Amino acid sequence: MKLIKNYLSMHLKVSLEYKSSFILSCISQAIYMLVELFTIYALFLKFKLLNTFDINEMLLGFSTIWLGYSLAELFARGFDHFDKLIVRGDFDLLLIRPRSIFIQIFGSDICYEKFGRTLCALLIYIYSASKVITNLTLLKISLLITMVIGCFILIISLFIIGASFCFVTVQGIEAINIITNGTKQVAEYPLSIYKKPVRMFFTFVIPIVLINYYPISYLTDKTGNILYVFMPLVTIISFIISEYIFHIGMKKYCSTGS
Repeated sequence: MKLIKNYLSMHLKVSLEYKSSFILSCISQAIYMLVELFTIYALFLKFKLLNTFDINEMLLGFSTIWLGYSLAELFARGFDHFDKLIVRGDFDLLLIRPRSIFIQIFGSDICYEKFGRTLCALLIYIYSASKVITNLTLLKISLLITMVIGCFILIISLFIIGASFCFVTVQGIEAINIITNGTKQVAEYPLSIYKKPVRMFFTFVIPIVLINYYPISYLTDKTGNILYVFMPLVTIISFIISEYIFHIGMKKYCSTGS
């Protein structure tokens, strides 16, 4: 824990070295998310297909994904930028240090500039949840927490899988960025607007809809199925798989040479 605390403190000091730039970066990140929200809101009002969904339910699903995604980018940027560690040869240094390789990669890059977007997403999340949930229970409160944690874990898992490909292709992480960003954009809309193959893929392969779409059905009392409460926990399996893939990739790593 002391090492993690030092990583957090070190990167915060670096970010605050240029306070004006840091503040502007936080604001720009928040504006970027709000612009995308406005686009979805405009589509929501335009197309009759989405009229079966309440606007606050859409906001809750949107903010769930953005909150988890922003937290992952804030704290797990080291895996998202893992190709830079390989290219610069810094990963070789991490391997000879007597610390967990995962903790070192997490601590290699913490992007506090995502804080503005994270805070904005959190405010929307709290607002939409207060509008959607009429009968607040302890189970629903725990579900609201696990939804965000589940999204956080899933996005990190995708980052780790992308980093694993860098052991073979070095720059292969760009291909994974298509999946991570594409997954986020898919989850911003109700699942029912997609065709069955897409729904199946994002339910059983990349279980992003288990984080927001189905749990929201429980939060809004559209279903009483208690299994919906535990669906976000499925992402733990994704993390275990991603960690296994990463270790396989490490076995194929032959250093960057001199």
